[in-house]
Amino acid sequence: MNSQLMRRVLLVAVIIAFAAAAIPGFHYYQYLESHTSTDDAYVDGTVALVSSRVAGTVTNVYVEDNWTVKESDLLLTLDSRDFDVRVDQARAQLERTKQSVDELFAGVEAAKSGVSLTQSQLKQARIDFDRAKSLRDQGVVSSAMYDQAETGLRIALADEALAEHQLAQAKAALGNEAEDHSRYARPVVKQAEAALEAAKLDQTYTRITAPFAGIVTRKSAHVGNRVQVGEPLLAVVPLGKLYVTANFKETQLTDVRVGQKAEVAADIYPGYVYQAHVDSISMGTGAAFSLLPPENATGNWVKVVQRVPVKVVLDQPAPPDKPLRLGLSVEVAIDLGDRHGALLTSIVQRRFQKNGETLPNESLKVAPMPNSETRPEAEPGAAHGEQQHFIHGVAPR
Repeated sequence: MNSQLMRRVLLVAVIIAFAAAAIPGFHYYQYLESHTSTDDAYVDGTVALVSSRVAGTVTNVYVEDNWTVKESDLLLTLDSRDFDVRVDQARAQLERTKQSVDELFAGVEAAKSGVSLTQSQLKQARIDFDRAKSLRDQGVVSSAMYDQAETGLRIALADEALAEHQLAQAKAALGNEAEDHSRYARPVVKQAEAALEAAKLDQTYTRITAPFAGIVTRKSAHVGNRVQVGEPLLAVVPLGKLYVTANFKETQLTDVRVGQKAEVAADIYPGYVYQAHVDSISMGTGAAFSLLPPENATGNWVKVVQRVPVKVVLDQPAPPDKPLRLGLSVEVAIDLGDRHGALLTSIVQRRFQKNGETLPNESLKVAPMPNSETRPEAEPGAAHGEQQHFIHGVAPR
């Protein structure tokens, strides 16, 4: 009797155990149908390699590796004495050019006076010639005096023509006639002014500042180093512009769309999940953009499941106590419930386009979140349900 009772109790326990296991099993099956995940993912982002725009010697360094900097913070300085001298030279050359313009204006005035003088001389030569001609016709003067007056007239005409050519030459040296308020609006002056501005720019390049807020890394500059143009001196990693690159198998991307919700778990913070969304899907596989892409037409082709990079952007910046770092390994799971999004369009790109124009794409301060404009509502019956963390302990589809 006791053994029969025990068998019944055991049977009831087994039935209850199977019933209890069926519930999480059903949820697990639902997950497999509505989610896809991968552990082939890492933290990515923009890294600014800070370099010098001029050659020089490092005089001061204000940062070290892993220091936090704000935008426009001073990173290091170069010896500016050579550039100070160039600025002084350019400024002196500008003043000398303005003096040359003043000399040209004076030359124009002198040429105008020369024209007035030759015109007066020509007027007198005509009077003398007319008088000599009249007296010769009356037989009062000799032919020699007439010839002398005629020669004087021809010389006066030639002097007038020469003076007019000299005036034209003086005006051509200035370029055009101008009033005093535009006295120095001349190509030679503008060229000297541009040289001065270039020298001042080179002088400012001796102070190297942070392009944006971030963390300093890979610093190689030290006091006394001679640096060349374009030589990397350090790198700045922006904390607010990090994202995740998840490499999904091509068979997993059938229902992946831009704007779908995603969850990211970093190995460095076990148990913590970052809320995110799919920003865009790469146009090619990782192998297609590698240094040595596969040549499938060589005759020894073997079919291998390819992986496609998917850009996943966090909905909110990472909390201060759980910052992400470049290259960290993460796991990504995507909720496939909403399948109305685009396949290629980037959500970030839309935020930089306005009235048909594209704004500078590196000025984004906060990661964009899916909204009614970028992520349409799912159709009725889509598997949304309550928010759940579905990364750990679940194998990829």
